Amino acid sequence: MDDLTTHGIEARADWRAYHSATEEADPRYHNRPDCVDGAAIEDENIRDGTADRPLCDKCHSAEHPNK
Repeated sequence: MDDLTTHGIEARADWRAYHSATEEADPRYHNRPDCVDGAAIEDENIRDGTADRPLCDKCHSAEHPNK
C-alpha cells in the first residue's frame, strides 16, 4: 500500500475529507466514516483530501439534517 492510500484510509477513519482515486467511480468527496458511498471505495483507491470535488449528498445531509 502506498502513502497516498494509507493517508486516505486514515482520513476516512479520522473524519477528514477523502475521495476515490477514480473520479468516474465516485465524483464526490466524503468526510464521514459512516458514509455508505464512501465506505464502498476500495482501500487501494482511497485518497486524502477533496480533490476539488463537491461534498457527497449523504455526508452533507448527515451534517445538516434539517436541509
